[in-house]
Amino acid sequence: MFAIGICYLNGWAMAAADGARKEQAEWPPHPDRVFMAFAAAWFETGEDLGEGEALRWLETLPPPAIAASNYTTRTPVVSFVPVNDTRVSRQVPRNRDLKKLKEAGLEALPEHRDRQPRGFPVAIPCDPTVHLVWPEVELGEHHAGLERLAAKVTHVGHSASFVQAWVVEDGDICPTWEPTEGIATHRMRVFSTGRLENLTLAYNKAEIVEYTDLKERSDALRGTRGKEMKEEKKRLDSVIAERFGTSAPVSLRPVPTRWQGYGRPVKDDSPNITGSVFRPDMIVLNMQGRRVPLTTTLKLTQALRGVLMDSCPQQPPPEWFSGHRSNGTPSTEPHMALIPLPFVGDQHADGRVMGLALALPRSLDFEAIRHCLGEFLYSREPGQTRKHRLFNGRWFECRIEFETRERTRKNLNSDTWTRASRVWASVTPVVLNRHFKGKDRWKQAAESVKDACGHIGLPRPREVMLHPVSLVEGAPPAREFPQLTRKTDGGRQSHAHAVMIFDEPVRGPVIVGAGRFRGYGLCRPLDS
Repeated sequence: MFAIGICYLNGWAMAAADGARKEQAEWPPHPDRVFMAFAAAWFETGEDLGEGEALRWLETLPPPAIAASNYTTRTPVVSFVPVNDTRVSRQVPRNRDLKKLKEAGLEALPEHRDRQPRGFPVAIPCDPTVHLVWPEVELGEHHAGLERLAAKVTHVGHSASFVQAWVVEDGDICPTWEPTEGIATHRMRVFSTGRLENLTLAYNKAEIVEYTDLKERSDALRGTRGKEMKEEKKRLDSVIAERFGTSAPVSLRPVPTRWQGYGRPVKDDSPNITGSVFRPDMIVLNMQGRRVPLTTTLKLTQALRGVLMDSCPQQPPPEWFSGHRSNGTPSTEPHMALIPLPFVGDQHADGRVMGLALALPRSLDFEAIRHCLGEFLYSREPGQTRKHRLFNGRWFECRIEFETRERTRKNLNSDTWTRASRVWASVTPVVLNRHFKGKDRWKQAAESVKDACGHIGLPRPREVMLHPVSLVEGAPPAREFPQLTRKTDGGRQSHAHAVMIFDEPVRGPVIVGAGRFRGYGLCRPLDS
């Protein structure tokens, strides 16, 4: 095991997580940002061979785990800063006219330069020390080179974000962030093989040094007399034009080459608890716009399904994605369910929809999820999520976006809907598979709900109680929800709220009944 330790000497980290927007502070520091800080120290101190080999070895390692504390952010303030120096005239006029002085060279002073708005997002961690950890890697022969590089690192991120870096071996460091596969709520830039060469090309040091040397030699010969001097200047100008054309070589801003999903370490304290056929780590989408009542669930999920189908890169979409086989018939296998996430379970709850979620089958592999949902969730702009518009006439018009905030609202937290419990109560009504008649029709209906639990991989409940009103505060009565219609004959299907009591705790998401793939039958765990 080895780790790279970083201590932010000012107690805060200044770096932007959203690129040119500079609105969101980056915390913890992305591994690629730390690698670039080490590479910058190497470029600026002579490019020692041993240190270069250590960097080339480091870039071949898998993405590290990260140990970092929680943090707060500084209130964002827009600052107006002078733009970079403009070209300065070499001829200074004798008079003291301010305009001519400015044109002659005073425009280089900050008070004469135009100012542009800039943001400087800052993260203030509880503990200023961060570790990048490789639990299964031994440092070996590269210890000395990497340690020398760490001693040369002065800042990570903004030049004002001073740090002290060091190398740790055989320590006891518990990561708080670990690399994950599939769709992750937190993505970080990581380095990979070839990153140092990529940075070398972007830095472009060799060409800049060569150009500067030729240009200085040519400028030194300007105005000199003698045929040989003039011919030498002409030769140097010809070499500059041939090698570099009309523009001087510059260093380019490094471009991220690889993104990696990160998540909190998951400790399964109850591995034997039964779960449904759906993955407990639902993909949550927050909603922005006018308030939408929970009773519009069918319209919301229909609009969301349309956006999903259009954005899927595989056409026709796979069976787990669309819920239909290649021949167009309904799938009998578990497939993606679309569910609302309302504001319920609180004394002030009003039942409005705060977000939507995609519940995916457990049998899916991470590559299939990433292939079909990557374009829907992530923008082409590096590190940014993608927004989508949901619209349905007078019912709603809103925007949805992948929820990546760690400190999110309770009802947008997957654990709120999936934690293990013996008692589950419906938030949207459970659709019954048929109409029941006779004196014991409610008992028959309860038995059908018990059967529906088996359809999603759960044990049969000990007891099911049906009622027109939900036991979860804020959920509308069943009669306020429009009835689901059968696709075969267009008949309306009955529904009711339900409470299910299991003998042993079960883990969600629990979505039961005939409308479970369209948002009906969503249940929430109760404490009692």
